[in-house]
Amino acid sequence: MTTYKAPVGEYQFLASHVLAKEFDFIANDDASTETLGVLLESLGSFVNDRLLPIASSADSSGCRVTAEGVKAPEGYKDAYRAFVADGWGGMHTAKEDGGQGLPLTFGFACDEVLSSGAMAFSLYTAIRLGVYAVLKQLGSDYLKETYLSKIGSGEWNGTMCLTEPQCGTDLSLIRTAATDAGDGTYRVSGTKIFITGGDHDLTSNIVHLVLARVQGGPAGLAGLGLFIVPKRKPSADGQWVEANGVVCSRVEEKLGIHASATSELLFENAQAWIVGKPGEGLFGMFNMMKLARLGTPFQAIGVAEMATQKAVSYACERVQGRDLVGGTKGAIRITDHPNIRREIVRMRTLTASARMLAVTAALVNEQTYSEDGVQVMTANVLLPVLMSVSKAVCSEIGVEVATASMQTHGGHGYIRDTGVEALLRDVQILPIYEGTNDVQALDLVLRRLDDGRTQSVDAVLYWLREQITALPDIQESDTYTELTRNTLDQLEEAITLLKADMQSSRFAALQCAREFLWIIGHAVMSTMWLRVLGALKSPDLPVDPAAKRAEAEFYFAYLLPEVALRIARLKASAEIERALTAYPVN
Repeated sequence: MTTYKAPVGEYQFLASHVLAKEFDFIANDDASTETLGVLLESLGSFVNDRLLPIASSADSSGCRVTAEGVKAPEGYKDAYRAFVADGWGGMHTAKEDGGQGLPLTFGFACDEVLSSGAMAFSLYTAIRLGVYAVLKQLGSDYLKETYLSKIGSGEWNGTMCLTEPQCGTDLSLIRTAATDAGDGTYRVSGTKIFITGGDHDLTSNIVHLVLARVQGGPAGLAGLGLFIVPKRKPSADGQWVEANGVVCSRVEEKLGIHASATSELLFENAQAWIVGKPGEGLFGMFNMMKLARLGTPFQAIGVAEMATQKAVSYACERVQGRDLVGGTKGAIRITDHPNIRREIVRMRTLTASARMLAVTAALVNEQTYSEDGVQVMTANVLLPVLMSVSKAVCSEIGVEVATASMQTHGGHGYIRDTGVEALLRDVQILPIYEGTNDVQALDLVLRRLDDGRTQSVDAVLYWLREQITALPDIQESDTYTELTRNTLDQLEEAITLLKADMQSSRFAALQCAREFLWIIGHAVMSTMWLRVLGALKSPDLPVDPAAKRAEAEFYFAYLLPEVALRIARLKASAEIERALTAYPVN
């Protein structure tokens, strides 16, 4: 079993040097760079002590549906209770609700660490915070008083219930019905599927946030409401022990995250409390989805970090093959073979790139709560683009790094002993949930390219160019500055190409949406790597400057040229359309 090392230095480098200006916005006496380091170090110990020892058995056993409800894998209940008892559950919930009030970005960094230990476990700790955020923003006084402290601390858990058997992306097809009971509550009936943590025995209650159609309301999205439906409601004596018509009919058999109870829930005349007003359900749910989409990249980075650590450990120990470069006799460590060395550096660089992208998006989200009106307006324009790009790019990097780790291990990666195959199975869900990556890409073209008002992608391009202008002169990075400027020029060209395609052929434009998303991703990541090179001038860095400089050089030489390929595909959109439409799909 690999001993996990939390990436404390990586986050301190970002917070104190690369993104110091952005971190300063959220810093205070309780939320310093030192605080972040202590949190990650302590949670890393929790991962090593509590999660890694049970990771394999939890993956093997999964969750079980019993007459008493769903049972989580052995060891999960104790681990979750220790997590809550140590105060981790309330880390970034408000102090007035019993939390510690730390910035959301700190919480996302901790999600990375937990996901390195067990992505399935991290889902139980993370999804409830979206319920907390929606109630905090839109809930009545009764709902806040009843639920916030219990959900915020982790004493109770929560879920997000959108998807139905006939309804995935198109929420206008929702059939789950909410009927006004005439006593200030509603009765909810219907079926929801793919519900993360839909039922389990880690907490005494689970609070479901359900999107349902208000009976008597208008058709379509305008008729949706958002409802709180607890698994258990108060009995006559005020104890939360009475069943509330929420039944888990099954737990899905999945490729990965076996220890996460992905459930089908039947709501049978369940008592519910509306959040906000009828017709406002979609607004509240999108707020919860925003947090989930910002958090998903950190799950991918956690898997990538663990997969990389396993690969490096194995490659440094595994002796195999002759020296084909120096010609020395005898077998050598596989880390000394050029192709393996490249893969290790690629894994490290991809993981670091994803982390910078995800943290950048999270910090822009923090600025949406600024007291500076101009800063809020700017952040709200940038965030939808950065959020979609971060979710898609980081999740695909997670898959790519886990795959590279398996290849580095060879046959040992394919068997269960190393745990790499479990990482690769787990990470496959991330490009799918919280809005598939294709949906994220389509959103950029259909809603962010040119909505007639903000033109968010143009705003991101302008924002990146401003950052480059603000960088100090660094002679050694002149070449990389030019490469980054060229990438931003290519993004501008891509914007022009897609706007033209949207006028001439929406098919041509939309089938290229993922290429566009990745070009934006590289535009952000290359700008961040320029900031890294600038930060390496500082003394006493928390990272190895030689390693970090090598990662930057590798990014610009090996990874960034991918943009040229994606631009070429955009330029060939008409030819690709002809091939796609001519192909007989039946």
